Amino acid sequence: MEDKSKFRCGFVTLFGRPNVGKSTLVNALVGEKVSIVSSVPQTTRYLVRAILNLPQAQVVFVDVPGFHLFRHKLCHYLNQAARQALEGIDAVVYVVDVSRMPQREERAIVKILLQQDAPLIMALNKIDLSKRYLSDYLELWRELAQDKYPLVKYFIPISARRGDNLAALQEALVEILPPQQAYYPTPDRVDFPLELRIADIIREAFFQRLAKEVPHDLAVYVDEISSQNDRVYIRAVVYVNRASQKAIVLGKKGNLIKEVGIRSRPQIEKILAKKVFLDLKVKILARWSSNLRILRQLGLNI
Repeated sequence: MEDKSKFRCGFVTLFGRPNVGKSTLVNALVGEKVSIVSSVPQTTRYLVRAILNLPQAQVVFVDVPGFHLFRHKLCHYLNQAARQALEGIDAVVYVVDVSRMPQREERAIVKILLQQDAPLIMALNKIDLSKRYLSDYLELWRELAQDKYPLVKYFIPISARRGDNLAALQEALVEILPPQQAYYPTPDRVDFPLELRIADIIREAFFQRLAKEVPHDLAVYVDEISSQNDRVYIRAVVYVNRASQKAIVLGKKGNLIKEVGIRSRPQIEKILAKKVFLDLKVKILARWSSNLRILRQLGLNI
């Protein structure tokens, strides 16, 4: 085992298909909610850097969009962003959901991971739900990795939701990171633009209230953040594709969008440490997810 007397630091990318629990795992390891979570696939659209500060190490987690095989401009970007997050990093945590059978995305993911050289830990997540398919993921890795099988330093069964074996995962990460000084000041917990973090909080609130088919067609753009006396004024635009979706997002007599504002405001106030006035508007923008100008406006670096 390597000498742990030296301070260690590095970037660690969490990679896997949608809904395997990457964001839940990041939040659990850091001890603070830095990534939004929902049961809707492709909840994560940005590269969120969450910082775990330890006495002997600083671990910078990069939570990336789940890798999938859907085809349109937004999905293509999310896959591209996920793959780029593997470049120049110090370690990878490959997260799988052992309560679900491996799907065809899994073979593509393993092949991608086999092309990079950073040490890798396989986090076998959701053991609190079931361990039924745990051996299937191990066998799939062995089948595809062949002579690169030792690339995985550890196979660790975990439950991000319940906290099972997270201490072991944290210890394994510290062990494989290189000895070097911290990248961020120690109080920092997240490296993510404020307007995008606020937009994600609002989007998560919609995800919690809407049927699964609507959130994929919904985006949030924070148009203004300004201080007004003792409070912060925030104006945000919610983009949808169709008039029928606008009616759903607004809700009867505007009740749903009001509830989203009520749910979002306390989390935003916690970040800003000030009272917040949140002004939400809904706009119809057909095929926004194929509009490069809008995707860039939303903070997607295409």
